[in-house]
Amino acid sequence: MGWRYLIFTPVAAVVLHIASASAWALELTLPERAFQGDMIVGKVDPASDIWSGSKALSVSRDGYFVIGVPRDQKSDVVVLAKKGDERIKRTIRIMAQKWLIERINGLPEKTVSPDPETLRRIKEDNLRVATVRTSFLSSPALFVDKGFVMPLKGRISGVFGSQRVLNGEPRSPHPGLDIAAPGGTPIVSPGDGIVRLTANEMVLMGNTLIVDHGLGVSSIFIHLNRILVKEGDIVSQGDVIAQVGQTGRSTGPHLHWGVYVGTIAVDPQRIVPRR
Repeated sequence: MGWRYLIFTPVAAVVLHIASASAWALELTLPERAFQGDMIVGKVDPASDIWSGSKALSVSRDGYFVIGVPRDQKSDVVVLAKKGDERIKRTIRIMAQKWLIERINGLPEKTVSPDPETLRRIKEDNLRVATVRTSFLSSPALFVDKGFVMPLKGRISGVFGSQRVLNGEPRSPHPGLDIAAPGGTPIVSPGDGIVRLTANEMVLMGNTLIVDHGLGVSSIFIHLNRILVKEGDIVSQGDVIAQVGQTGRSTGPHLHWGVYVGTIAVDPQRIVPRR
């Protein structure tokens, strides 16, 4: 039987098959191109060392590895695999996206720039989340078999990569997907994983949940009404994990779903089947 693996390409998840060999030879399979905000899943001999640029990547026991392409990536991605004296180098061409930019002027200054105490709390929240994201970069590739589905059905009210310019000052690009739904609507896990963080009353994010999907890939769910799982729980795709809410800084009930490869935000809509 051949190896079966997923590569999340700019269009969709493509299933590829390669004939098995009696022994592993050094092979490296990747898409030829990807877009800004994509999550790339490749496969290599599990005994290989692999780098994306100068960054060493974790490789699962089955040979999977993941690369996150940042929103503002300008250059192509160079991947190097080494096993003993063998080397393979591949270049993935990175295609530019056109991002939505919204300009809003005349806002009260306090809504644009938080006071020092609020800013301190926001930084603490962000550090806590970033620490969790970087604590499981080598965990097993739990997501590979099933991939991902949407965690909620609803109106898309905010897209990945969009950016607001408030009173002439650019804000950070939107790092996820907003899905509007009534408060209390069930949210399911988009993929298999392990619950790594449950936190209540973060300043901007409100009630927050992080699920580790393996190899540094994680989902974050924010503005929740209720969190229905606890840290350490193993969840399967489709399990109810939380409810839609309006906690933190939110103008209405919705789910913000973010997907990260390590600390790199990628576009959730590009890793799920097209609707």
